[in-house]
Amino acid sequence: MGAPLTRGRATDRQNALRSGVVPALRSLSRPVTLAFALAACGSGPVVIDARRDGATSRPDGGVTDGGTDDAGAPDGGCEGPPPLPEWTPVDTMGPDGEGVLACIGRVGAQTDDRRPVDQAYELTTFGGPGDEQPVACAGAADADGSWYYAANGQRFACGQRIRLVDEDRSACVVVEVADVGPHACVEEAARMPIWDVSPLAAEHLFGASSVGWSEGRAVRGAPVDPDNPLGACDEHLADPNVRLRGFVGGPCDSPGDCTYADARCLDAADGWPGGACSLDCETVCPDREGPHAYTACVDLPEGRRCLARCDFTLFDDGCRDGYACERRPHPTGAGADRWVCLPAVCR
Repeated sequence: MGAPLTRGRATDRQNALRSGVVPALRSLSRPVTLAFALAACGSGPVVIDARRDGATSRPDGGVTDGGTDDAGAPDGGCEGPPPLPEWTPVDTMGPDGEGVLACIGRVGAQTDDRRPVDQAYELTTFGGPGDEQPVACAGAADADGSWYYAANGQRFACGQRIRLVDEDRSACVVVEVADVGPHACVEEAARMPIWDVSPLAAEHLFGASSVGWSEGRAVRGAPVDPDNPLGACDEHLADPNVRLRGFVGGPCDSPGDCTYADARCLDAADGWPGGACSLDCETVCPDREGPHAYTACVDLPEGRRCLARCDFTLFDDGCRDGYACERRPHPTGAGADRWVCLPAVCR
């Protein structure tokens, strides 16, 4: 919508829920701010549910590719999994040429909680010296730029840790969700969902401590186990052969290659290329710190098993070679569908 604002990076950053005509979501009025913060983050203990396994949850990220033939070679035009749902911004119904500040002033506090299935976002920054401010998540420090935090509390729970990588997967940082935002008007202008992060996180990813939405800094973002330390995680990207190895979704010849109790190895002879570490489950599965994907419990012909969720921060197509991302229902039917890595086959 409209041309970018003329005040450059600072205005881009301020539009990410921070200042302007209406300091959206934070100071329309104190009661509105508190109500929104409670809705986003809860008034009791923080409950992290990035899998969105609850009955009122929405689908999270994943991807598919074109598939392979029975020999594992690229398919020759056979039909692969269906294309991913496309993320498009909310239409705030503003007039042509409306600027972001005017949009925020018109619609008030508004964010979009839909996650992009391909986990693709753009980056902005907030906080830092001279821009200290409180954040919405209870218990989180003020946004002063001195720790690895992010605003996206409408899509992920307060306290959830997220792995962010640049588009080339050459830099990696783990941040913690500490606030809501960015505003729907900003994402409408950018035509992309956005991660609004601390200057420290942007500095590691792009060598710049102040980033605006109009710069189009592309990132991928996926939830990770809370034991992952905040900060640089470049080691997750250093060796593609290590990603998923030893854990759910990783390659295996036998259960002994899966470094956890009660492991199963889904056999290559049964159509799982290179084998796949798995685990019996009822509704949920464990996660692990390091270069691993979130997991999900799904129904397979052989029973209910844990699989790796699609993770674009680790793989171009969300899954390791020989696998494609497909949507599967919650095993009980009461929760959200999930996007998981399954053998890529011709249909």
